[in-house]
Amino acid sequence: MFNVQCSMFEKHTAILRNMNHIAFAILFFFPALAWSQTFPLAAPQVSVDSVFFRKQARVEMAFDLDGAVVHYTINGGFPFDSTPVYQKSLMLGESAVIRAKTAHKEFLPGPMVERQIWRVGFSPDSAKLRTAPDSLYAGRYTATLFDLQKGAMQLKDGRWLGFRGDTIVVEAWFRKTIQAKLVILSTLFDAGAWIFPPARIEVYGASGDKDWQFMGVWVARAESNIKTRQPDYHTFQKVLLRPAPAERFQIRIIPYGPLPDWHVGAGQPAWFFIDEIAFQ
Repeated sequence: MFNVQCSMFEKHTAILRNMNHIAFAILFFFPALAWSQTFPLAAPQVSVDSVFFRKQARVEMAFDLDGAVVHYTINGGFPFDSTPVYQKSLMLGESAVIRAKTAHKEFLPGPMVERQIWRVGFSPDSAKLRTAPDSLYAGRYTATLFDLQKGAMQLKDGRWLGFRGDTIVVEAWFRKTIQAKLVILSTLFDAGAWIFPPARIEVYGASGDKDWQFMGVWVARAESNIKTRQPDYHTFQKVLLRPAPAERFQIRIIPYGPLPDWHVGAGQPAWFFIDEIAFQ
């Protein structure tokens, strides 16, 4: 009986050994099979010619791998196999949340990329920055905020304004009364560089010689993952306005305040960076 059990064990061991040899041979001579089952694709490249625009924005996507496709949506939905496949440049005439993802029948799907674009409905005839930015990040002062130019990852490219500590006040004037529904602020987040989002944004409006009237507010939500959040140079705060006509607008930006206890600069005032303000 003992000899029979031993012979069965040796037989099973031999079978497993042969299976391992076969698997090794397949992976050695056909490594693509292992890659296709294990490794995801990279993210697609998504570029826009104008994050802020008046008429149209061109959106282009690319991914250089034979057999791969890029699925996308322009309504903020998640891209799946059933969503459109990118074929050629998209010309969009309205604000949109663009999401794109790569797919290939032999690889795992890649990570999703998101871009937001904004159609500007009203441009102020004049504006004034009541709070001076830091001299190192002064850009073109007020003009920086209304030039439809998105800042790059280089903070000293002249398209960013940097502030530290004080409440920022910006005022904008229009020759004709407008009824804006939304004010969008384009900012950035980079905890490692001490740059945090604002705590609160308030918008006031007025017509003629009348006093400022409250029109809307944006308040930051507590983020449980802010410590591990990746730098984001495409951050937008949207202030929904109550329906009321106005010729003048005042935007008050209350900064984050002291850096949190977990930060290396705990207690020091956080930086705030902004590159555009848009009215819709």
